[in-house]
Amino acid sequence: MKPDPIADLISAVDGMQARLAQAGDRALLRQIVGADAAQMLADVPPSARGVLVSAQVEGRLNAVRRTHPGAATLLMGEDMRTTGLLVLDWPAQGPVTLLEFLFLPHLRGQGRGARLLSAITAVANARRQVIRATLFYDSRARHLLSRAGFAKVRDDGTEILMERRV
Repeated sequence: MKPDPIADLISAVDGMQARLAQAGDRALLRQIVGADAAQMLADVPPSARGVLVSAQVEGRLNAVRRTHPGAATLLMGEDMRTTGLLVLDWPAQGPVTLLEFLFLPHLRGQGRGARLLSAITAVANARRQVIRATLFYDSRARHLLSRAGFAKVRDDGTEILMERRV
């Protein structure tokens, strides 16, 4: 049996700590996804923004559990503070699905995502597994994934499926 890819990933992340999220981390997960949703909805009037952010947070967290019940949620951190999260479905065989990959908005653009993505691709390469990610059409992550060797395989106008082959 191959070693656990999540354990391999946790040990491969350079310059960050990673740990599996626990049931007691739900408020922290809401905070991280909420910060991302608030940034995405920054142009929405404040009177509606709170409701939309709450709906976005619960929708994103619950959709992952429904569609990928075996997915692992990792909390990323530095210097004893949580900086982001990673949710991926990593089956023993077949493609790895990158479901959520985000850092707190004020910590973006500083190389954390590239380092984390490098660790993910290294473990996937060692296991000879393809990695897939579905993104919203204007996601900034598209550029990060492209630089890491992901290619667009489908674009339906609102969502883009990107894939990185071994």
